[in-house]
Amino acid sequence: MNFITLIPAQTAQRFFLALFLAFFSTAVHCDVRQAMAPLTDPSANADHAVEEALKASKALKPAEQLVLQNRLRLRQAAMMMLNNQFSQAREILSTIETASPSGAQAGLLMAESFRLENNTEQAKNWFLRTARHFPYRPQTLSGLMSAAHDQRTTNPGLSLALYQEVETQSQFAENQLSILRASGHIDPLAVIFPSEINDDVRKTLLKNCLHHPELNLLHASSRLQEAVATLLQLQAQNRQLTEQLNALTQKLATYQKQRSAIEATLSSNASQLTSLKEQLVPNDFSPDQTHIRQQLTRLTNQQTRLHAQIAFIDQASESLPGIIDKIDRQTRQLHSAAMAQLKGSQVDVETVLNKSYQAYLSDLRNLTAEAKLQRAEIQISASP
Repeated sequence: MNFITLIPAQTAQRFFLALFLAFFSTAVHCDVRQAMAPLTDPSANADHAVEEALKASKALKPAEQLVLQNRLRLRQAAMMMLNNQFSQAREILSTIETASPSGAQAGLLMAESFRLENNTEQAKNWFLRTARHFPYRPQTLSGLMSAAHDQRTTNPGLSLALYQEVETQSQFAENQLSILRASGHIDPLAVIFPSEINDDVRKTLLKNCLHHPELNLLHASSRLQEAVATLLQLQAQNRQLTEQLNALTQKLATYQKQRSAIEATLSSNASQLTSLKEQLVPNDFSPDQTHIRQQLTRLTNQQTRLHAQIAFIDQASESLPGIIDKIDRQTRQLHSAAMAQLKGSQVDVETVLNKSYQAYLSDLRNLTAEAKLQRAEIQISASP
């Protein structure tokens, strides 16, 4: 049985007040904080503080203004209900756009205002209207359960219909969730973006993920996106490094060929030098001997240059493998770090999805079971 229907009216008022004021504990933009500053002054009158915050919100950007003003109106209405000003609260709630993020909460507060006035018919209408406009949400379905319970004595047929509505919506949402996990795991993209499952069910699950008390889906998704971007950059960098490695490898092969050719030239030159030295006559400066001396000088200089080239090639041949290994090691380290980041952020995303999925599924199953139980009790009591 829904516990809201069992608590005193004053306690229920305080519960709903606390429930809807809790939305103001989340972090907001600095301009929004400034607009809400009147509410943070402990010496300020609560009603006056809300009015001041509403005035200050007019300086915000349109989107921020819409969200904040609707949330402030929720607070204002909740405070009025705390003071039994139900009609005034409903006037405030009626100004909140149905399509806004506060629309579902406004509908539930509207229904609760009638319920606390013992106007079960209007409460039922608003609970039903909210549940059908914002379907498959545990909060709105819980409201329907309250309305169904209120109708059990005076209109059991209507109560049965309301319980049936809860059961139908809960079971449908359960079936949609089973489709989401048909492959054994939840695809984040199937939750974040429109997919094959019902969009209202998907949005409800996504909202639960975004409001997870322990993990931040947006942060985890951002980290996942960063990890994927890092991997893509790494792939591009790896292609460049591979090209560099290929160029270095080719250069090393070229050096080896050049060294072989130089060694052959050195050997040939050495033979020529030996032959020329054998032809050299001391203290003979005839044209032929002068030519031999010139050839000896040229070949000796060439040998010196060739030996220097051999030394350079040997040094390069020794250093290139080390450079290649270093580049390869850096590439593997970067890849390992990127994969670790990808795995960690993906685990965070999957954790949020799985926990939110299980919590949503548990709520739906509890609602289905309770609706079936209540319907069975009504049917048994109606039996002759």
